[in-house]
Amino acid sequence: MSVNDDAASAKLTKDFQAANKETQAKIVHDLLIVQNRLYAQLESLSWLERALKLRFSLPPLRGWAASPDVLLGLHEHVRLTRPRLVVECGSGASTIVVADALRQNGLGKLVSLEHHTDFAEKTRAYLSREHLDAWVDLRLAPLQSWDHEHLGHEAKKPNDPPVRWYDQTMLYGLEDINLLFVDGPPGSTCSHARYPAMPALAKSLAGGAQVWMDDTVRAEEKAICEAWAAAYSFKVEYHSLEKGLGVLSSIG
Repeated sequence: MSVNDDAASAKLTKDFQAANKETQAKIVHDLLIVQNRLYAQLESLSWLERALKLRFSLPPLRGWAASPDVLLGLHEHVRLTRPRLVVECGSGASTIVVADALRQNGLGKLVSLEHHTDFAEKTRAYLSREHLDAWVDLRLAPLQSWDHEHLGHEAKKPNDPPVRWYDQTMLYGLEDINLLFVDGPPGSTCSHARYPAMPALAKSLAGGAQVWMDDTVRAEEKAICEAWAAAYSFKVEYHSLEKGLGVLSSIG
């Protein structure tokens, strides 16, 4: 082997070692991120379990369900602010958590809008076994065509699914909403599927109300928050939770 070959081999070895070191450092960095995120959820779940006054378990908190950190935030917010009316778009674990907080407060009502029969039935079963039925008005109806203000109408393509939202007949009696938690409809429903919540309910919000948008790690949900803030004179604050949370409150 020539001197040039030895030099090339040494350089190749050095380059390989440097690349391997860089890869290992990235793996360690990524593992630390995962570890910290997992710890944060376990910590939130631990505090949530202490705060709840339930006899049985919550629904599973993975997949589509709200994450433990946002559920803990919801429970604490309801306990601290003592709202008289909470409205949520999409039922599930959040329904149980908010209802428990209302019961602990001894006042308030949760109206939950749901379009999925299976989800509604499961949520009602959880409410029933915890004797939380009296604190929740769960309204079930299929999604309906939405023909009003919507985000992204200009960019809509001919083959895009039609815009649908909760049946507006379910909005009867909703006045002076203190907290609106938006966690539905699913993003797969249509483009910017959660946008209609504010056009439909903004006039029903009480003074000082907050609007919480789950899943703001996704671009669509964040874009909706920005559009709401501009259109309805709200300020938005983003919280670095597992799935992201946008909290909107009125300016002034």
